[in-house]
Amino acid sequence: MKIKRFFPIFAILLLFTADLSADFAIDGNRFKTNPFTDGFITVYGSEGLEEGLLGLDFIMNFQQEPIVVSGSKGKKNKVIGNQLAADVSIFYSVVKWFDLGVSLPVILFENGDGWNKDDNLAKAGVGDLRLVPRFQLFSLFDKAISMSVITEATAPTGSQIHSALGSSQFTFRPAIALGTQTKWVDAALNLFYHVLPKQTFATSKLDDEFGLKLALNVHAVEKLLDINAEFHSATSIKSPFKNDAQDNIEVGGGVRFKTPANVDVIAGAFGGFGNAVAVPKFRIYAGISWSMNVLPPEDERNKDDFKIKKREAKQEEQPKQEEKKPEEKKAKKAPKKAAPKQAAIPQQPVKTGEKLPNEVHFMHESDYIADPVEIEKVALILTRNFMLKIRIEAHTDKHENKAFAQKRANAVKAVLIKNGVEANRIKIKIIGAAEPVANGDTEPDMVKNRRVEFFVVTD
Repeated sequence: MKIKRFFPIFAILLLFTADLSADFAIDGNRFKTNPFTDGFITVYGSEGLEEGLLGLDFIMNFQQEPIVVSGSKGKKNKVIGNQLAADVSIFYSVVKWFDLGVSLPVILFENGDGWNKDDNLAKAGVGDLRLVPRFQLFSLFDKAISMSVITEATAPTGSQIHSALGSSQFTFRPAIALGTQTKWVDAALNLFYHVLPKQTFATSKLDDEFGLKLALNVHAVEKLLDINAEFHSATSIKSPFKNDAQDNIEVGGGVRFKTPANVDVIAGAFGGFGNAVAVPKFRIYAGISWSMNVLPPEDERNKDDFKIKKREAKQEEQPKQEEKKPEEKKAKKAPKKAAPKQAAIPQQPVKTGEKLPNEVHFMHESDYIADPVEIEKVALILTRNFMLKIRIEAHTDKHENKAFAQKRANAVKAVLIKNGVEANRIKIKIIGAAEPVANGDTEPDMVKNRRVEFFVVTD
């Protein structure tokens, strides 16, 4: 049933390529960067993004001889000799199974021979606008196997400025992305079909092509440093592995540094092999990638959960209070407000090293305390037992940065101090995602792992 929803998308995008003219068109996609941050550099990931995730990439890309064609008598014409570009990409995940990326290359500098002697090469300009929707078909066994369809298309915005700044036509390249994700290693495979008009420029013959891309990503330092390697290859459908204008291989890789501020710093290099028209001899890149969840539905669900729990707790207390009302009327004892505080004190003495039953849970990537009642109960125990100290242990789920554990511990400590506990009686231990209480990947499991726990200590 899920596959049926993709047919209209394919039909619409095929219209762009149904009436291609005979004008020369370069492959403006092949050396572009990837607008999806869960992918690598030019290999697309198959795992859908988090719902409501918005991101922005800014990547500088220098490449040597990105467009070289064969001229008369076998002479090579360097249409573009060197090029420095900045790829600006934005993406948004509408739902878990569908996200959309848009990328626009800004050419900062380029030189070369141009298409011919009468064609002066533009030194700078805007390249082809690229639209990259991704539809996830399935994700199984906690992301161990996933598959997506990516229908990449470009608009000829660059050629409106200059013929060497982009393709002269709309281009279309559907791809299948397969992938696997584990704790330490991710892998991805892209199989694509590139629709190109049948044409000849000088002695370079171009036609539709088939290609693949492979990537391996190693989490060298968890949540801090990733190292990736990639292999790209393409060949002509009409004459596979015999068309010098299209047969190519490109290999390379890079690193990704992750920071607590949702900003990744990436850098790397690629080398091209073969005589294909639009494969640079080499390219180096460096840039930043930023993302945040602007419409996190799980946050709203968490708030509702807190409200429901609070409402249920009040409903449980009401029958008890109603049972005590007749006795309270006869005896006319202390005010009702004193009862909850007394109930918070354990019936038995608190032991050193004991884990208290009180826990505080948080929304995704947040240190906001929706209800401080559990912290206030711990503060009451400490104010009645002056010899005791407390150790706060802060946790995160596996999708969060460890810095959120520190923020949560500080927020809980501030509430304890506000309720009369001296700062020197509070210790903090940061656990992060190392000790999950739930191993699932659902939001209820993640809520259980985003927690702060309390342990009684004496030193």
